[in-house]
Amino acid sequence: MERMSSSEMSESDRNRRARAFLGDGVSTSGRQLSGLSNSSPVDFEQAPSSFKRQKAGQHQVTIGKPDKNTVDLLEEVPQNNQLYLEYSNVRAWVPAMAPGGASILPSLPKLSIPTFKSSATKQREAPAAADNMRQILFNITGCCRPKEVLALMGPSGSGKTTLLSIIGSRAQSAMRRTGAVTFNGQKLNKRFKRQIGFVMQDDLLYESLTVYETLYYAAMLRLPQHMDHAAKTERVETVITALGLSSCKDTIIGGFFRKGISGGERKRASIGHELLINPSILLLDEPTSGLDSTTAMHLLQLLRQLSQGGRAIVTTIHQPSSRLYQQLDKLLLLSQGHALYYGRGELADEYFDKLGYTLPYRVNVADFILDLSSADVYTEGRDGEESRMYLISCTETYLAKHPTDGYDPSKSDGNLAWLRPSIDQQALKHDQSLSNGRSHHDETGVAASMLPAMDDSVDDDADEEDGNHARGLDIEEGNQAGVSGKAAAVPQANQRRWGATYPNQIRILFIRSVRTRRFQSLSTQDLCQFLIVGVLSGLFWLQRAKSSTTAAASDTLGLLFFELLFLSFRQLFVALFTFPDEFKMLLKERASGMYRLSAFYFARTASDLPMDMAIPTLFLLLVYFMGHLRYTAAAFFANFFTVILVMLVAQSYGLLLGTIVMVPKTAQTLAAIIMLTFILTGGYFVRGIPVWISWFKYISFIFYGYGQLVHIEFKDRNLYTCTDPNAAGSAAASIDVSNPQTDPRCVLVTNIQSALGLQQGVDSKTWKIINPCILIFTLVLLRVLVYVALRRKTSRV
Repeated sequence: MERMSSSEMSESDRNRRARAFLGDGVSTSGRQLSGLSNSSPVDFEQAPSSFKRQKAGQHQVTIGKPDKNTVDLLEEVPQNNQLYLEYSNVRAWVPAMAPGGASILPSLPKLSIPTFKSSATKQREAPAAADNMRQILFNITGCCRPKEVLALMGPSGSGKTTLLSIIGSRAQSAMRRTGAVTFNGQKLNKRFKRQIGFVMQDDLLYESLTVYETLYYAAMLRLPQHMDHAAKTERVETVITALGLSSCKDTIIGGFFRKGISGGERKRASIGHELLINPSILLLDEPTSGLDSTTAMHLLQLLRQLSQGGRAIVTTIHQPSSRLYQQLDKLLLLSQGHALYYGRGELADEYFDKLGYTLPYRVNVADFILDLSSADVYTEGRDGEESRMYLISCTETYLAKHPTDGYDPSKSDGNLAWLRPSIDQQALKHDQSLSNGRSHHDETGVAASMLPAMDDSVDDDADEEDGNHARGLDIEEGNQAGVSGKAAAVPQANQRRWGATYPNQIRILFIRSVRTRRFQSLSTQDLCQFLIVGVLSGLFWLQRAKSSTTAAASDTLGLLFFELLFLSFRQLFVALFTFPDEFKMLLKERASGMYRLSAFYFARTASDLPMDMAIPTLFLLLVYFMGHLRYTAAAFFANFFTVILVMLVAQSYGLLLGTIVMVPKTAQTLAAIIMLTFILTGGYFVRGIPVWISWFKYISFIFYGYGQLVHIEFKDRNLYTCTDPNAAGSAAASIDVSNPQTDPRCVLVTNIQSALGLQQGVDSKTWKIINPCILIFTLVLLRVLVYVALRRKTSRV
């Protein structure tokens, strides 16, 4: 809308602009604002002197002017890659509690077990599952063109993050959605998805990586294959310089227990993670939360400059200052899932003024409209809630005629007088519908299950289509986008799907996985734990396996079982936390199209091998030689690899349970039950298991590992049973002597299995082959099941 001179401005326009200009003031929240529509006028000539000086252009002070030199380092988005975002009639439901409130009994934890159902079965079950749903978004419509900054504002619980997640195809699977979200007139496909940057509110970054490492690995994985290593490294340096992160690029991200970069630097690093790919659309969820006003202002100025490079930016903002509010091009104000205002940001106060809610003197526009959406503004004729519902009715009626651009007098009729009579006639009916959680579009009472669900799945087939088949956009000339229909066509179809080749993905992810665990693996705590336990075990069984008596052999069986049990038990419970701890990061990176899931899985599991074998090897060396187990190279390496193999099987069980359940506490309970069952049936503690339940031992990996260790230690050995004829009772059963071969009290054992109560024959060639084969088969099977479960968990991305 063109600017008017001071003489051409009406009295109401002069009053509105004066009030909007005069900075932050007293909040209107919770106070009676009587006669807002009849407020006394504000005369420009009687305004404060500071205002008149700025109006005259004398001694003007600029606060927080952005540095264009650094931002201009980032290349602009080519016109053929610019995306026009449009969302229409978006509704959303979430599961609601059953009528009557919560049960007085605590609910049992539910296992998040992946279900293997066809898409047709899921569609048939969807209506039944959506009957008990609560609507949280009501017919939200709008758009965001290139070079625009669209802000989603509203109080907590108004639906800002929900709408942003639906736009970015990151909504939770339990949420029911209807409506349409298109990019250049087409549904989301994987090519479009790789051009969208999504900055989450929680700043999911690896705490042990530095800022440079974080951006470097992201660049190696996300940037196109035609860029060489030098070009990708240069892009990383450019983003670091543009975002002002040069001073902290070698500092770790850090977290709650380890100090790293500041909150503002962390937020900029998250934005830089997405800017590496030069996205056409950038979505940010409350980027200013937790930042001071100056840092938040600089961040919004940065986003503003980035939008001028051909990017469409959509961000949620919780409590903006007056200066921050001025950086917004378009505004969507939400109130409990309803649109309270949609249009140009600087015209919001004008819109509400025409509806009878004039901005009070010296009150920040952002504070005032948030008070309106929170039902904290009162008039003589309406209380706060009545005012909110009245404004929702006006806005929904207006947007029904102007859904795309919203309130913009330069493109539509700015006179809102026609709204009041029609809204007043519908006020009672509309208020009743809102109190029941419905908008006037839902007054028919149609259940969520009866509406067609939003098809927000990624269109794989679109990747194979030619870019010339995309529907062009008819965007008016002279708008901020400046993109013609031809320029808005989809990107070239010959772009590769992945930024790095499959072998490079595995290599890069392997190196990154090793670096992300540098503080937890090979730590002093783990080293001390294994050393102390190893030394104590060696002292308890000191040279015990050297003797050839059955008494010493029984103690040796305990040593073999302990070295197997300790490492297996520890690895299983450590593995429970592997994927639950990284699941959110995996979802984020998979949603960005950084790598294949199989590449991540292979790299992540392969990175465990050298780090999980280093310290346990030290433990095995201490136990083996202090206990004087069989001193031959073949026996030592056979013992070592058997223990490592059993340890990997136990780790696989932990990975599988952690992936299926995703709740560590529940997974620990299940792991304890399963592991204790395997231990008790492993052949050491219980040897006379009833026949009807003895089959449990055949599913116990401990049974096969323990049997293999016994076979390695006692094969081709002579054992002697030594008794003291002078001892009475049970003491005469077995004694230990230093030289049983020549001691007359010792007798050569002809059947070691019977003498020691073993469940496998020591010299059995069959068990010698079966044991390692079963362990290897179990290891491979479990690893495949872990991958299948992980894929089911991430099937939506």
